[in-house]
Amino acid sequence: MGEFALKSVRMLAICFAWLGCLAYSAQAAAEPVVAVTQAQTVDPDELPTDETPDRIAALTAECDADDAKACTRLAYFYHEGDDVPQDDVRATALFARACHLGDMTGCSMAGYAYGAGQGVERSHERAAAYYAFACHGGDATACSNLGLSYIGGDGVPVDAKRAVQLFRQACDMDDMDGCANLGASYSLGKGVTPNQRQAARLFERACNADDQHACYNLGVLHRDGLGMPRDYKKAFALFQQSCGVDEAAACGNLAMLVNDGRGVRRDRERALELFDRACQFGEPESCFTLGRAYQTGKGIEPDAARAIELLERALELDPNTESAAEARKALNLARGTDVGASQNKPRKTAE
Repeated sequence: MGEFALKSVRMLAICFAWLGCLAYSAQAAAEPVVAVTQAQTVDPDELPTDETPDRIAALTAECDADDAKACTRLAYFYHEGDDVPQDDVRATALFARACHLGDMTGCSMAGYAYGAGQGVERSHERAAAYYAFACHGGDATACSNLGLSYIGGDGVPVDAKRAVQLFRQACDMDDMDGCANLGASYSLGKGVTPNQRQAARLFERACNADDQHACYNLGVLHRDGLGMPRDYKKAFALFQQSCGVDEAAACGNLAMLVNDGRGVRRDRERALELFDRACQFGEPESCFTLGRAYQTGKGIEPDAARAIELLERALELDPNTESAAEARKALNLARGTDVGASQNKPRKTAE
């Protein structure tokens, strides 16, 4: 069976998760952009050690006998669909039972399920309640997730200062999601006085622990000279590293550096490949940029149908993305004129 991991809502860029930020400039880096992202961590002790059907039967019997950890282990099997049919309804019920029996990992997973609407009707209020209970019980991931609830006002009032307290609590327990979220709080000045140097230290700590979201955040600081001298080569290396594990925003920002020749030799063909990859991962600004390339024929063979497809995807992914107005104008042009016929380009992009 593959490694299990506790679900944790995290940040991708210098913004809070759910937040996938594609920041092309220092100004954009300071603007939170909402998107959905999740990451996973778990104590290795929570992992089931036997994949046989007999183990499922044994865990079921142990859970029925009020063994909290057995309920959590069994829930993971149903959550992942390993050795049993995937069943989020049963998994969430088991996580909740484990929580009621005192297992904090079960509480965190039940909170995640309610927040995501997996196997139950979505309820941010119940998610926050489970996170609060687990955090009080010492679960670091729950503390970080509860902090994100306070950032977004999901099931609790918006309270950035309370969020910072929770992120710090999680980070102090060596939870790298908490450290990365605390770093974003310092970078954005959410609930705390802005401090880019402190943000960089926190991002670097999490990045060194192989948190690729934090590595991407650190790359943004290097690229924009926030709390440190501007260093495109370091930014390039960090974006490339994070893009390598399919971070959409990292791929999009890497494409911008490659397209502009910052920190690396300029390579339009490679840049378009990276924009395509980021778009496939759901990054709307990359879809817009690639759509304009197909529309104008800059570095690629013009293709009206492909341009329309990409511009539509950009708006479907995020109708309020930074380039939404320009995307709508470009889409109208693509639908009403030949590719490349327009002399009125919406804005300067990576064309």
